[in-house]
Amino acid sequence: MPKQPMRPIEQYSSSEDESSDAGSLSGSEQQEENVASGSESAFEEEAEDRAERIRRQLADVPFDQLARIQKQIGGAKKQGASRVGSSGSSTREKVRRALMSQKTGMPVQETGSDEDSSDGNSSDDGGSGSDSDNSAPESAGIGERTKAVADLHRNSKKMPAVMSAKRPVSRFRQVVGTEKQQTRDPRFDNLSGHFNEDLFEKSYAFLDEQRQQEIEDMRKQVQRLKNKNPHEAERIQLAINSMQSQMATKAQKKRVQEIKRRHRVKEVEAVKQGKQPYFLKKKDLRDLEVAQKFVQLKGSSKLDGFLEKRRKRNATKDHRRMPYQRREQ
Repeated sequence: MPKQPMRPIEQYSSSEDESSDAGSLSGSEQQEENVASGSESAFEEEAEDRAERIRRQLADVPFDQLARIQKQIGGAKKQGASRVGSSGSSTREKVRRALMSQKTGMPVQETGSDEDSSDGNSSDDGGSGSDSDNSAPESAGIGERTKAVADLHRNSKKMPAVMSAKRPVSRFRQVVGTEKQQTRDPRFDNLSGHFNEDLFEKSYAFLDEQRQQEIEDMRKQVQRLKNKNPHEAERIQLAINSMQSQMATKAQKKRVQEIKRRHRVKEVEAVKQGKQPYFLKKKDLRDLEVAQKFVQLKGSSKLDGFLEKRRKRNATKDHRRMPYQRREQ
């Protein structure tokens, strides 16, 4: 048999082996990356589908329910309910549970996915088991608050408003009442009876006599201090003028009351005779007062001064009402 030619022995190269190993490794890594990217894209699509379903559900919900749900979610965040799961997924789950509780009227418990995620977080953290245990009471609390709000809602404006009995107690409440001493004047208290002005004036008429005596003593004191202490004398004189003005006002008030009393007696007699009563007006009362004062001053020297003062007052009043003459150009 003829001998076959021998093929040249291929030399072994470590570089080719390394390149082949590198190619195989790069292919496996690329495959793993493709699998990871595919899982991520699937997770994103699932999250988008879930968000789209929630949007469609929220589109059919009235605005007032959306406002109540948003308020409940905000209160749950303040109380620490956002600790369960991630921020985005927990918010979506809370919205879903709130919608379900609105429709059914019963609190909705957490789903298994939430429990699994909470269990996974607890295993990863190694010490967050208490958070997963507290998630159920928190969700139950959200459902109870939602049901309470739904119970207080009125279906018609004509229905009576339902108020919650859980009112906060004010911090300024008075737990133990303290006895406070109150001063009262028996002269002006309702327990002392109706105020009778005539009886009061008769009972305390001696005060007018004492006040008149005080004025006389103060006048003598002014005469003594006129040269020694002019400032003190002036102060005392001002006090005398004030007291005299008060006494004059009181005397005028007494005169008006006397006029009213006499007119009342006369009208009572007229009514007994079958006539209609006549009630004094302010103008009639002023005219009667001037006439009475004129009668009192008729026999004294003060009548002329009284008439002169009244004439000047009336002239000033008439001059004020008189139109001014235009200046000639």
